[in-house]
Amino acid sequence: MENIYKSKEWKSLEEVDRAQLLLVMEGLKRGTIIGGNYTSFMDILRKSGLDYKLNTDKLNLNPVAMVAKPEILKEVTHRVLTLPKYSNESDFHKTMGWFLSYPECCTEEYVKERTPEQKLAQKNGQTHLGYRFGRELDTKVKSEGSYPEIFDYAPPSFTPCSIECPEATKILSSWKEAIDTLDPEAAKELVYFNRNDYPNMLAHREYMKAENSRRNLEAKLNFLRRTA
Repeated sequence: MENIYKSKEWKSLEEVDRAQLLLVMEGLKRGTIIGGNYTSFMDILRKSGLDYKLNTDKLNLNPVAMVAKPEILKEVTHRVLTLPKYSNESDFHKTMGWFLSYPECCTEEYVKERTPEQKLAQKNGQTHLGYRFGRELDTKVKSEGSYPEIFDYAPPSFTPCSIECPEATKILSSWKEAIDTLDPEAAKELVYFNRNDYPNMLAHREYMKAENSRRNLEAKLNFLRRTA
């Protein structure tokens, strides 16, 4: 395969989407759910041998789609369509956890019934406190001022079962290595995405201050270039 990660089509996609798609292309994830420029998105899938199933209207120029090898898409579609008639939402999440290659223990924890305390936290907008991982992360950041930075490489939809989960750490380490090596720009954006969330940002105040200043300056310069 040509170095698609340096192509114009690849660079036109959002960096966080690139990070997730790269892992599927490298065989490190069964599938992903991402969006992107329609033309570039389709060109990349054709070159990589992957297929897609739209989650948005087919006329949308920035589609959101499930992406995987054809046989994986066929399997996940079969699993969803054959869920028991009276299955609950957790059965669907387990199927999607399989599709996204998340550790089974993490998916099992994610679909657990929330405690009254967790439900209240979510209702009050403290989403991270609605899950065991988020509560552990919050405690660690507030008590130690840091957390294992391997979690900066978690895809947006991935919630590990615990900050101590060996399976989550193992899989994130392999994903980090691939993204850092093949698309450093996407890696940096994924790290920023995660550090820009709460409570992660509390452990990276100086980084966030510097990074946001850099991005604001870059946006101003780009505006001046366009209007010059």
